[in-house]
Amino acid sequence: MIRRRLSAARGRHRDGQAATPVPRCTWDHEARAQAAMLEITCPGWSVLYGTGSRLFHAIATWPTPEPLIICDQTPEGLKTQMREAETAALHRWLLTSTSAGIGHSR
Repeated sequence: MIRRRLSAARGRHRDGQAATPVPRCTWDHEARAQAAMLEITCPGWSVLYGTGSRLFHAIATWPTPEPLIICDQTPEGLKTQMREAETAALHRWLLTSTSAGIGHSR
């Protein structure tokens, strides 16, 4: 049987003692700020920092055949991988558009 307390006091507490408030803490301020700045400067990508994994993650927000998710330990490395993925996607698009005859008149 699961018991629920009616008063949802947050913090550290023991039975019979008053709850002690626990200060909220956000982790890795600098890395999260770098991820936010990278998201602003790189349109077409959603960028976030994983505090548990300690990795920067980028998710492509443009249409792709399958989800495009990139991870790296540094924002510079992530940005490099993002540019490489954009270049590869552009090459794939050019190959499919030229093979399908898109843009060619007869």
